[in-house]
Amino acid sequence: MKAAQPEKTAKKHHLISAQLRERILSGAYADQIPGQRVLAEEFGVNFLTIRKAVATLVKEGMLDKQSGRGTFVTRLKRTRTRNIAAVLGGLSYGFGGQHPKLVEGIQAEAAKFEHDVILRPHLGDPQLERQAIEDLITQRKCDGILVWPTRNEGSQAVDLLKAHGVPFVIVMRVDARYRQDVSYVVDDDFEGGYIATKHLLALGHRKLGFVGRSAKSEGADSFEEERWLGFIKAHNEAGLAPGPRVQADWLARPEDRPAPISKTFLRRIGGLTGLVCVNDRVALHLLSLPKYTSLTIPESLSIVGYDDLEAAGLFNLTTVHQPLAEIGAEAVRLLIDEIEGRRSGAAQRKLAPRLVVRDTTAARPA
Repeated sequence: MKAAQPEKTAKKHHLISAQLRERILSGAYADQIPGQRVLAEEFGVNFLTIRKAVATLVKEGMLDKQSGRGTFVTRLKRTRTRNIAAVLGGLSYGFGGQHPKLVEGIQAEAAKFEHDVILRPHLGDPQLERQAIEDLITQRKCDGILVWPTRNEGSQAVDLLKAHGVPFVIVMRVDARYRQDVSYVVDDDFEGGYIATKHLLALGHRKLGFVGRSAKSEGADSFEEERWLGFIKAHNEAGLAPGPRVQADWLARPEDRPAPISKTFLRRIGGLTGLVCVNDRVALHLLSLPKYTSLTIPESLSIVGYDDLEAAGLFNLTTVHQPLAEIGAEAVRLLIDEIEGRRSGAAQRKLAPRLVVRDTTAARPA
């Protein structure tokens, strides 16, 4: 039994150091950690185990033991690696995904500054996102991080990065909670929703719907909400009441196969002659509507997507083009400026989208 004790102690000290590391990264310990007696009592272990756990974090540079004063949280001292990291969703969300264009912009601009890019996918999973960021921080693999956060309610990316003082820039999706005090580069989603709707109104359509993940603002992604507000503005300027916001109840996550279009959805769009879709995946799926109804596209129903995925071009979908390569490049420039001390404080950029007219929109049916 005695021979097994060191193994048990080793396991305990690794578990405790992992928990302490998580508290430091989350900001729970912003300055000084509790004393060894307090920690030993909390974790139900002896002083030796606590000392080993703390020593691990001292070696990593996360803690600084000061004789007679205690143990303090340190901001990791970094030597330049000439690397930047990009923590993104799946590096290709299936056919025609957005990420390749964004990554191309990031890599091309980083090369101009003689930096390499470390790509870390999180696949839309907040836990994988957190693990990727913690690994990059604790192992000091890069000088700064670009992050496309997971869906707003689950992401801890901003809190982690702010707590540890790591240079970072958010791309594509920024939670309203952080818009005032973090650097980000995003598509101007409001403008995109506006120009998509203006296009249909200019074609004579007066009965339009907005199709998204949610039928209401609560729970919607920030970019979806901005596109919806652009839809409303275009109607207001035309002196029209905004059309309905329709939930695509068949819509699954991008990596899943979407379900057939439901009868409920078909009832909700009854009488409409044009649809502004929150993204191309929704719009491309709606191209199958003639299988379920007598509707034809664009003769009786016009459809506009958003993103300009590769598949949008192949299926001749009218859509809003996001300047993904430009977003990636601008984010790199902001990040390098912060790393090299040329910028302090948050910088925000919204890049203008543009309408790409193809074959899924036409004049309002007579």
